Amino acid sequence: MKRRKQERRSNSKKIKYKINNWKEYNQSLKNRGSLTVWISKDIEELWYAINDNMCKRGRLTFYADYAIEMMLTLRMLLKLPLRQAEGFVKSIFELIKVKLKVPEFSRLSKRAKSLLKRIKLPPLVEEGYLVIDSTGIKVYGESEWLVFKHGGEVKRRVWRKLHIGVSEEGLIVSRVMTNHITDDRKCLEPLIEQGNQEKIAEVLADGGYDGNNTYGFLETQNIKPTIPPPKHAKNATEKHRSDTINYIREKGYHAWCNKNKYGRREIVENTICRYKSIIGAKLRSRKWDNQDAETLLGCHMLNKMTNLGMPQSVKLS
Repeated sequence: MKRRKQERRSNSKKIKYKINNWKEYNQSLKNRGSLTVWISKDIEELWYAINDNMCKRGRLTFYADYAIEMMLTLRMLLKLPLRQAEGFVKSIFELIKVKLKVPEFSRLSKRAKSLLKRIKLPPLVEEGYLVIDSTGIKVYGESEWLVFKHGGEVKRRVWRKLHIGVSEEGLIVSRVMTNHITDDRKCLEPLIEQGNQEKIAEVLADGGYDGNNTYGFLETQNIKPTIPPPKHAKNATEKHRSDTINYIREKGYHAWCNKNKYGRREIVENTICRYKSIIGAKLRSRKWDNQDAETLLGCHMLNKMTNLGMPQSVKLS
């Protein structure tokens, strides 16, 4: 058996690709680290809040949401603690000779959840397909090390699940953060609603989203499900799911993948890989609302990097 596997590996040729827009893509990678991309030119006009409703109870807002978003963006981009992010922005203002006050680190933490109201992911504009998947993001803390050192159980949950929907262009159009025990199928409906379900003609997902309820919901929305059932799946109540199971049973899983172009699901896997390598696989915030806002800001930043430029590759013959 080992010889056969080695022969197959030696005989199988690795597919090579060539990037056609290397010059533009190379420049976009440089632009991702440019401060001019993340800081607006009219920063002085957008920095302080405009309090129109003076009769509102409580203390007036001093800094605009843009100021909070910009500082938290630089914090995630450079992977800085809040205090270092405050000092970094102060030094930038001193260098460019801008006389603006900088929010304290405690105010950044308290105002972080306001990003949930300000940032909106771009929904689908034209009819197309949506690729969904989830991944685990580690919560800030050292619980795992303490368990390894002293033994016992972790009292605090140390993981969050980030569920995302990605468009054909590679943009994140929907996002939901849950705890680590939430079933992926429960997040299907909010992901589709955020991505503009009227424009979604097809949904691609892995076997974790398979189920009669999933197929039933997508059928009511006139959305084609491209979801592989598990190997042990038997006859289903939903017709489309039953046809999928029978087709795989008769012609095989690879035949089903080729027929439905299931390889398109790699878009969301690449997006998750980019999120963890660029934004990070660990949350810095400790409160739930701030963690939710942090994942939203990370998706927003990744979309901005995607819009700066992506490689256009072709298969070499």
